[in-house]
Amino acid sequence: MRARSNEWLAGQLRELAARLDLDAETHRANAYRRAADTIEQQREPIAQLAAAEGIDGLDRLPGIGPHIAERVCELVDTGRSKQLDRLRKQTPVDVMALLAVDGVGPRTLELLWKRLGVRTLEDLERALESDRTLDLPGFGERRTERLRRAVEIQRRGRPRIARSRARAIAERLRRAIGRHPNVIVCSIAGSLRRRRPTVGDIDLVAASDDPEAAAACLLERPEVVHVYSRGPQRVSVRLAAGVDVDLRIVAPESHGAALLYFTGSRAHTVALRRLALAQGLRLNEYGLFRGRKRIAGETEREIYRALSLPYIAPQRRQGASEIRDALRRAGAS
Repeated sequence: MRARSNEWLAGQLRELAARLDLDAETHRANAYRRAADTIEQQREPIAQLAAAEGIDGLDRLPGIGPHIAERVCELVDTGRSKQLDRLRKQTPVDVMALLAVDGVGPRTLELLWKRLGVRTLEDLERALESDRTLDLPGFGERRTERLRRAVEIQRRGRPRIARSRARAIAERLRRAIGRHPNVIVCSIAGSLRRRRPTVGDIDLVAASDDPEAAAACLLERPEVVHVYSRGPQRVSVRLAAGVDVDLRIVAPESHGAALLYFTGSRAHTVALRRLALAQGLRLNEYGLFRGRKRIAGETEREIYRALSLPYIAPQRRQGASEIRDALRRAGAS
């Protein structure tokens, strides 16, 4: 049996999830994503556990039931999944390459495929160049232009790294910065927090009453090989691993607002700001304000609550649709 790394196994499950999303099987897709998260978090090789204890051993892990455990054992034993092979034939779309484009989530990908026949990055590029995306619901000129730039970035070969690798790096930095006595909390933000399959950089948000001390926590790390910028609110560096890191430093009362803002997606935060305006409020990275008074901002949950919304998990923050759904459910309850 050829060894299968945890990263590879998680990647296969994430592709399964992405393809199930295209079939509108969101519940099953989320189950596979949770299982991928569990596998990425294990220090011991999952392949060894599968070989030693089989389905029963995997079933004991959180987020992995017997059905998914069977799929993981199949991947370990054969290097393939019959279910994934079937979905690839059923939906011949390069889902992972397209989802790696900033601004393309599961619902957008479904629209692009079903309405425009987009299967590859090249297909997307042609659809954008011919302005065919303007015929899609929710696609205006600005969104089309943002996608053009995102595809161009992909074409230039901007280095992107697998989520599992990025998270391991981000967690080490988060813990190191969070241990400083002047840092109240340090959190992972950006597309990594939204659980995108690959990320271009790492975003961190720290709440501190001493911004210089918080900045020094990152600047003095031995793996920092280049400093792009440093200031009282933002530090931007490159690590020896070839990954860029942005650290935003905010006051404790603004941590939730900054985390919300720098987690994105941009479409989600724009929709939240519009909702706030409709309620006579103003939302930015410093908090939710009524006039000049901050009414929420320390946590994300209090911001959503102040906007009469349930908390929306980062991985669901794609655009305006999840906000409309949440408002509809809140009105029905």
